Amino acid sequence: MIIHLIDDDEELHDLLKVYFEDVNINLTASELPSKGIEYIKNNKVDLIILDLMLPEMDGFEVCKKIRTFNPDIPIIMLTAKGDDINKIIGLELGADDYIAKPFNPRELLARVKSIMRRFEKTKNQIKENTIVSESWDIVLNLDSREVVHKGNIVDFTAMEFDLLKFLMENAKIVQSRDSLMNKLKGYDSESFDRSIDVYISKIRQKIDDDPKKGEIIKTVWGIGYVFSKL
Repeated sequence: MIIHLIDDDEELHDLLKVYFEDVNINLTASELPSKGIEYIKNNKVDLIILDLMLPEMDGFEVCKKIRTFNPDIPIIMLTAKGDDINKIIGLELGADDYIAKPFNPRELLARVKSIMRRFEKTKNQIKENTIVSESWDIVLNLDSREVVHKGNIVDFTAMEFDLLKFLMENAKIVQSRDSLMNKLKGYDSESFDRSIDVYISKIRQKIDDDPKKGEIIKTVWGIGYVFSKL
């Protein structure tokens, strides 16, 4: 497990790094909120420990910013203030738990384990009805037939959804154009009047940062296409 701590107390960084090492948890840390937000955007993090009293901006603002690009990651908020108002505000802004300083590291660890158990249970329940690509931050909800890319719902036609679903279900397996066209059977005949390349291009434009290059759905020249990795 990887935890990122955003707190300007360097002694706390050192204390928690040593403590968590003993239980096989890797703790990374940032003193400045801007650095912490940047780190979380660009690195794998399983849980965030966030101080309320920070330079640059307070923990409430940091929490709001994190939730704009990662709405699901668990957040524990730390503060020297133990009053109910700050606790309520923190929870309303998306924090999952709240612990007042000073605290016992054992209590913090217990909170971390409790949150992660709940998170994993929810994650497993969601996975039963979804197809997830963690590599590309894409989630297909099979019940609602929604495509979520980087936390945002993307509009897909029924045909585009079924093609993407088929490719993701068969990730890393090259699919010929004929096999992909067979997935369009059941749609109106107009579907067969257009090249499969057109539909793949439309999907790329919606989920690929560089549609022309095609990193997510790769072209296998002379054969067809492949969803590169989940």
